[in-house]
This record gives sequence, C-alpha cells and structure tokens, in this order.
Amino acid sequence: MEVYFQKEFTEKSGRIFIFSLIFLFFITFDIPFLTLFFIFLFLTNMIGHDLRNGKFSLIISLPYSYREVFFSSYVLSLLLIVIPSSIGLAFFNFGSLYLSMALLKILSVIILATAYFAIIIISVTLGGDTFGIPFLILIVDGILGAIGSSYAVNPYKYISPSHQGNVWASLIFSVFLLLLSLYLFEKRGVQK
Repeated sequence: MEVYFQKEFTEKSGRIFIFSLIFLFFITFDIPFLTLFFIFLFLTNMIGHDLRNGKFSLIISLPYSYREVFFSSYVLSLLLIVIPSSIGLAFFNFGSLYLSMALLKILSVIILATAYFAIIIISVTLGGDTFGIPFLILIVDGILGAIGSSYAVNPYKYISPSHQGNVWASLIFSVFLLLLSLYLFEKRGVQK
C-alpha cells in the first residue's frame, strides 16, 4: 500500500494539494453543492482516471492484486478527503459544532465519497468514462432525491448518497455500490 501511496503522491501532488485546500474550506463551511461537486471532481482524478488513460498496467505491475489496488485507492481517496475536512471542522467551526455533529458531517462525506468512488469504478469497468456517466448519475441522484416534500412521497431520499435522508440506509447503499464495483473490477477488469 505504501508504494501505491508514493506513486499517487508523486504523480498527482499538485491536484492533491489543491483539492486538500478546497476540502479544508468547502466541507467545513457547509456549502452542500460545492462540497458534492469537489468531492466528485476529486474522485474522477484518482484511480478511475488512471484506469481510463491506460496507466493501470503500471499499477498492476506492482506485486499487488486487483483487490489490494482497489482498496489502496479507496483508502487513499477517503483519507485525502476526510483529513483536510476534519482539520477544517476542528479549527474553523470550533465551539459552534458539537462533536457528534462534526462526526456526522464526516460520516456523510465518507458516504458520499464511497458511493461516487464506486460509481466511477463501475462506469470505467463497464467501458464508460470517468466524468460523463458518473456526472449524469450525480445529476439524476440530485433530482430524484429532491422530488417530493416528505420521505413518504420519495423513499429514494433515504438511500440517496447526496441527500442522505437516513444516514445508515445511505451508508448501506454506498457499501453495496462499493462491493459491486469491487466485484466488477476484479471479474471484468478494465474495458478500453
């Protein structure tokens, strides 16, 4: 895992730095649309970008299995999103947020990142791109989650990665998407 982290930091250090600064501020100040958009944009630049642009042969030439590369990328992506946002929550909103609210905010960011990491991997393994199809899914998710004024009218709000009507239901849905993407990644490989 350490070799994979070093590879990512040397190849993508500029992007990682810029997005870390963005996560430090936008997740902290609770701007939902910008938070969602920048997390999505960051995830499109991680392993999905490497898979789509033919850099996967370099990654898999390391002595790691598909599963290890998948989870290394997932863990790195989560850490690069959660650490700056946690620092931002600790410093900028100190005293105005209770600890449980800050932890809930971090959990919602993890759910969102998990779901869209999985959607991007699913798109790439099925022969799609890293931005177009996942961006359409992001828009559809936003529209479907916003339909209706109550959860009785729209049960999709419960599992929506962006609306998260029920945090635990959306966590389960995100983990399901992650496991599906892992299965497709291992079984189908990368489509060109």
